[in-house]
Order: sequence, then structure tokens, then C-alpha cells
Amino acid sequence: CLMLAVVVGLTLVPAPRRAAALDVIGYSAAVNDRFASGYPSAPVTNTGTAFIGRSYSWLGVGWANGDATKSFGFITPRHYLVARHYGGWPTIRVLAADGSLATGTQASVTDTGFGFSNSGTAPADLSIGELTASLPSQLGLPRYGVLDANTSSTNNSTYNGQPLLVYGRGPDGTQSPRIGSASVNGTTLSGTNIYISSNTAGVILQPGDSGSPDFIPWTNPNGQAELTIIGNNAASDFSTINVYNFLGNASVMGAVNRLTNPDGYALRVVGNPTNTWVGTSSTSIGNRAAWGLSPPLPAPSDKYVLLSGTSAGSGRAVAVDTAANLRGVYFKSTGSGTLGFTFSGASTLTLGRGGLTNYDTSRQVFTATLALAASQYWNVGPGGVSVATLDTGTAGHLLEIDGSGTAHFTGAISGSGGIALTGRWAELSGSTTYTGGTWVHEGVLTAAAGALAGTSQIAVDAGSLVAADYNPVAPLRVGAIGTATVSGSGLGLGSVTNANPAVAAVHFTATSGTITLAALTGAGSTRFAGGAAISGGVVSGSVAVAGRLTAPISGGSVSAGSLASGTIAGGATAVAGVATVGTFSSGTLTLAGVGSSIASMTGGRLSVSGDHDVSIGTLAIGGGGLVDIGAGSVTVLAGLTDAAARSLLLAGMNGGGWNGSSGVTSSLVAAQVAGSEPRAVGWLDVGGSTLFTYAAPGDTNVDGVVDLLDTSNVLSFAGYDLPVAATWLDGDFNYDGLADILDTAAFLSADLYDAGPYRPGAPLDAVAAVPEPASLAAASGAALGLLAALLRRR
Repeated sequence: CLMLAVVVGLTLVPAPRRAAALDVIGYSAAVNDRFASGYPSAPVTNTGTAFIGRSYSWLGVGWANGDATKSFGFITPRHYLVARHYGGWPTIRVLAADGSLATGTQASVTDTGFGFSNSGTAPADLSIGELTASLPSQLGLPRYGVLDANTSSTNNSTYNGQPLLVYGRGPDGTQSPRIGSASVNGTTLSGTNIYISSNTAGVILQPGDSGSPDFIPWTNPNGQAELTIIGNNAASDFSTINVYNFLGNASVMGAVNRLTNPDGYALRVVGNPTNTWVGTSSTSIGNRAAWGLSPPLPAPSDKYVLLSGTSAGSGRAVAVDTAANLRGVYFKSTGSGTLGFTFSGASTLTLGRGGLTNYDTSRQVFTATLALAASQYWNVGPGGVSVATLDTGTAGHLLEIDGSGTAHFTGAISGSGGIALTGRWAELSGSTTYTGGTWVHEGVLTAAAGALAGTSQIAVDAGSLVAADYNPVAPLRVGAIGTATVSGSGLGLGSVTNANPAVAAVHFTATSGTITLAALTGAGSTRFAGGAAISGGVVSGSVAVAGRLTAPISGGSVSAGSLASGTIAGGATAVAGVATVGTFSSGTLTLAGVGSSIASMTGGRLSVSGDHDVSIGTLAIGGGGLVDIGAGSVTVLAGLTDAAARSLLLAGMNGGGWNGSSGVTSSLVAAQVAGSEPRAVGWLDVGGSTLFTYAAPGDTNVDGVVDLLDTSNVLSFAGYDLPVAATWLDGDFNYDGLADILDTAAFLSADLYDAGPYRPGAPLDAVAAVPEPASLAAASGAALGLLAALLRRR
């Protein structure tokens, strides 16, 4: 490797002490400015024919939202280059392909341990920034590759002579960043001190240029112009030399992957093919003739290679009859969807850090085993790929899959590496044992039964996971715009975190069997088509269970067909069928099924939906709890005195409107009273239990009609209009503990004597006929007779 001779007197390029733009020799706005106007709030791209960067996409370069002189080059949708000595920024803006602006929030900046260190006098300068969430593909940002111009995967080469496009700041934050030309004239590869340099004939770095990215223009194997990102600005002596942190080194690329792989991203590495497949006289991958080579040249190994269905003719069946190692494989576009290659044989084809790129609309098929020698990025292109067997290795290599076509893995995926989808579609249809993570950044990942059996974790940032099942101990995390559908029945699974509030963003679709989760957290919406058991309980989000839910509840919104819960201590829960609850202390609980019971209610709001009874073992809700019986009833089995019952009813009645915030009330009664229809909540002591039920004044036995039995109950009470404790059965309809003229007035105002059933939904054949005037007179007479009898007794 070539050591840079000039190191003394170099200065890390800090924040500017003056308005110093990137010094481009012979600068012209038309030639060198990225934007024609409007920077940074409404930037208009420079599309002039004179612009030095006109052939390339610059959308992958963002800027600090608050200091637009500071720029960052993205290497993945979530990661970007930072100069350690200058740092990142809390929020970073990018320009989308449609001209809109998007903003990402910085989560962290981490040193790679490599970069310019000024011969050890300063820390290594290359760092990687990370956003809290990936930038979406809809923005149209390019995926910049790192140009791999090294002679092998392990031997690092000088990049001297490579052309550079140097990106830097404008004079201030309102003027466009600039781009100037240079060329590499020095490469230093000494331990962690790894950087390249250029002279100052074309550009001179200025204070404030640190961290802005540098590029090598590249014509890809399909003939299109691209930018490859090679590093970022680091230092200068401001007169003779510019220094750039350098990515094109095996150790640095490995360090970057160690920072991006845990988020499911692999560094895109690109290279110039040294060999092109001929496949005429031989189709053996290890035969030099198949590559158009003559002795003594061997078949390519650890090289970038190109395959074209057009030039290969009938030799598109590649025989992997000997172990082969290729650093990167490119399939050129043929303009036809029928000129794909097949790779078959008993040996293994190992792919290096350059991975696989398919520019063709034809599908490329691998029935021979593929093995990964490094973490890598595949773009399967419009045609897609089919892979029978994939070995990710023992070093935990990540395979990231991009492209508009489908990546279909028909057999086993093994090793300790992981799989990530950034493209449109990936299918895992075989049983797999790979133990690394699984990520869905975009698109749809479908997995058959057993296809995710060994994965250690699953993260769906965006796009969708459609799986039959997955590793029972693997946590599943679904982001704010991700979805997951799991179809297996009776599964026992690990923790699920769901941040997507869209309806059924996480959906367990099996209608039979119970899905058991270790935990369910997050603000998202989760649906179970059958039964569910959540060991850690429901703590947040929206959970809908068609069948039976077994879980403690402390938050969130829950609906269930039936419920078994030891504790409800928060959230909003609605149950259509039978609910069995241990302790209900806070939150809301709506019960619509017959036969529900609560062992102990100490707080919260209970609502009874429908005309049925809910059993409560003990009721001690103090001043904060509320029981809304609606059109139904609640039976408290033990521990409630007459005084306590009246106190609860008075709190619920709230002066007559039945809209109290505590105690026992009825929302139906509240609505009817507001419409001038006298109704109330009746209560009875039934063998030591206390029954609260929807009723009308005068219905002393709460049987749904006001008749002779009720007048008999009132007449049999000897304490009318006396200071003697009375209950509802005795005629106390206003809960003041007495039976007197006020209660009789309430009875008269209801006007229900011998009028038949009054409860909502009473059967038509049980409803009394509308009385004729004579009958009305008789009913009124009976009521007045009751009043007269009471008064005479007084």
C-alpha cells in the first residue's frame, strides 16, 4: 500500500470560523452547484447541461436541518457517513425524487475505528450515523455502492488515479452545496489510519466541509452512470493536500457492516467485472474456456464477473461441478425475459462481498448450493432469482435482498446469518435453520411452515410479513407502517411488539386453536381470529380476539369473544361473551355476555351491555369506581350493607340525572330521565347478596312490571312516613332511607301500574294492551287508593 508522505501540518476541517465555501478552482454556479435555487427549504435541482453532476443522482446526500452547510452521504436508507471530529446532527433532511423534503431523526453516531488519524495524533475519523427509522423507498433515494477496486477480498490496493467528485458546503446555509473534481494521488492503509488524498489542483477543502461525502463516478456493468461513495472529507493543509476518510478497504467495509447489519442492512459493494461468461466450448464454471480465457490464465476466482444471456447463447446452463468463489456476479439486461441462467451441480458457489445483481428481466436460477463469504447486498432486478440452498456461514453474514422482482428460496437456508428484504418480494418455501435475524424493510416476505424455524428475531419496519409460523422464542417487532400475518394454529410464540395502529396490523388468522404469546406491547392493532393467551398481558395498543382471551390487562383497548383475566388494572375492555375476572381495579370493562363474573371490583368503570346479570364477589369501589348497569343488573355476592348500597346509588344518581362519575348508575336510565321518562336503579337484598338492576319507581320486586305485588310490598311495610329505615322493596325509590310521600310521588309519576312490562325489548306478547279510558281510570284509582291507604295508616 502507498503511504501518504505529507501528514505534518494537516488540520481536521472543523466548523467554519468564517464563510468559507468549498474552494472549487474555476468555480461556476452553473457547473458546480447542486441546486439552482431555493436551498435549503425549497431546493431546485441544477439540471443544466453544464452541471458536473448532471448524469448522477445526488438524492442520497442530505443536510443538517438547522445548519445546511453540513452534509451527509447515505450508505443505506438508515445509515450515513459522519466525520467523527465534526459530528452528526439531531435531524437530517433529504430531497425526494418528487421534489418534496423528508426529515430523519438521528439516533446515534458510532465510530468505525478507522479513518484519518493524522499519524495517530487524532482518533480515527470515520463514523456512521443512524436514524431512528429508515427513509422510505418512495423517496427515490439511490443506494450508493462502495467501489471495490482491490485485487482480492483480502489484498487492499491503492486507489491512485481514481477520479473523485468532492462534495462541500456553499458560502452559507442559504447557498447551494458545491461539487468539484479531483483525483486520488495517495492512499494510506496503516492499521486504523486509513484514508486517501488528492492534491488541490481542482478543489481545496475549507473549514466546515468535514463529513460531506466524496464519490467515484462509475459506469455499472449494464452501462448506466452511477455514483459510488468512497468516503468523506476529513482534513487539509488548505494549500497542497486534501484528505478523505476511505471506505474502499476490507477492514473498513467489515467495520461498517458490523454497524449496519444489526439493523438489517448490508453495505452495497460494487466492482468492475474482470471476466465475462462465454459458455460455448464448455459450461463448467471452473473451466477457463467457459470464460473465454486461454492458458495459462485460470478461471476467475474472487473476481467480479459478468454474464449476458445474449452473448452466452445456448451456454446459459452453468455447471457448478467444482467449488467456485466469485466476489460479485452481474447479469446484464438482454431485453428479453427468456434468457436467464441456471447454475446446477453438486458443488458450492461462494459469493463474496459484491453479492449478486440482476439487471435482466429474466429469472436467474440456482439449484447448486450458494454460500456467503461476507455480508452482502443483492439486487435481484426485475427478473428475480430462485435459490434452492443457501448457506449464510458461521460468521453471521447478512443477506439483504433488493429489487423489483421476486427472490424465491425453495430449499434450506442455513448458517448463523440473517435475511433482510428491502425490495418487492421474497419467498421462503423450504424448511430453514438459519439463526440470524429476519428483517422486512419494504415489500412482502412470505414464509411457509418451518421457513423461519431458526431465526433469532423478526423485525418488520415497513412492508409485510406473511408467515405460517416462526421460531417460538423469536421476538417479533412490527414498526409503525409494517404488517404481519401469521396463519398457524395453536402456536406458542415469544414477545410481540406492534407499533402500527392500522386495523389488524398484526393478524393471527387461524380460527381454531389458541395463539399463546409471551408478551404483547406497543401502540399497534393486533387481531386474533381464534383464541389468544398472552402471558405478559395486554399493556397497550388495540387487541381484538374473536375467541377466548386469557390475559391480565393493564392498558390498551381490548375486545374479546370471551375473557379469562386474573386482573384488569387499566385499559378499555369489551367482552361479547362470558368474562371471568379476578380483580378489576381500574380502566373500563364492558360486558355483553350472560354469565360473566368478577371476583373483586375495587375501581374502574364497569358497563353492562344488554339485559343480563353480572356477578361481583365483593364491591369496594370507594369514591372513584363506577358500575353502569345499563338495561341489565349486577349482583354483589357479599359484603355490601344497605347503607353502602344507598350511598353507591346516590353517587350514581347525582342529584337525579343518573350521570354520576362514581357509584352505581345506568346510562339507559340517564337517557330516559333526560327524556322525561321516570326510571331508576332498583336494588334488593337477595339472601345476603345485593342486586342492582334497571327498574322503574314502584317496581319494588324489580320483576319488570308494576302491579299488585308491588303495592302489597309497600303496604306491608309498617314504617311509611316514619323515621324507620326503608329499602327499595319497602318503597324507598329516592334512596334517602325512608318511604314517604316523595317516593309515592315518584311511583305516581312513572304511571306504570298494571301497564305491563316496561323493560326495553320486552316480548310483544308480554306487553299489555293500551288501556281504554275506563282501564286508565281503574289504574289511576288503584294508585291513588294505595296512596290513600298509606296516608290513612299514617
